[in-house]
Amino acid sequence: MRKVALILVILFLIPLVLVNCRGKGDSPIPGVEKKIGEKLDFDDTDDLVLTEKEVKAFIKAFPVFKETIEKEGEKLEDIGKGLFKTMKGGRKALKSMKKINKVLKPYGFTMETFMKSYAKIFGTFGYMMGMEAKKLAMDNVGAMKKMLDNPALSAEEKKEIEESIKELEKGDDTEEARIYKKNMRILEKYKKELEDIMN
Repeated sequence: MRKVALILVILFLIPLVLVNCRGKGDSPIPGVEKKIGEKLDFDDTDDLVLTEKEVKAFIKAFPVFKETIEKEGEKLEDIGKGLFKTMKGGRKALKSMKKINKVLKPYGFTMETFMKSYAKIFGTFGYMMGMEAKKLAMDNVGAMKKMLDNPALSAEEKKEIEESIKELEKGDDTEEARIYKKNMRILEKYKKELEDIMN
């Protein structure tokens, strides 16, 4: 299992290095990099935008990706220690990446775009969990405000509490929050399918 995790990390890092060495490329799925607002910075929010077409393609591609990763991971298990064995392992990893790109291509992905979609989907799920925690915290804002009246609190502690209250009351009126909310609506439609492929 550790080898499979290692191959996933290696295969995730190689495209990131390659992406940073070249300019912005077009996504194989039209609309994946579509802007949602008028004043968005590519670096800030475009990488968060999910489309329904992208999620459908991801659901179809994930089982194939998982199976290929497991097979390719087995090939890398025999890599030993030493410079030459490490170099040989690097060549094997590049071959594995080409193989993964090949199996993902019919679904409209490359390894790079598949991993971006993976990150966006799980980033959105993480945001959803964070929203639940924030709702619970919002229920405690009244109690936090009452704590400010406690004379035993130092000025520093009061300042921290005030900042926490301010952050909680600020709300989710950010471009990132709006994108995640749109992503959540898409993921809700495919929640069962996503749960099935991940288990």
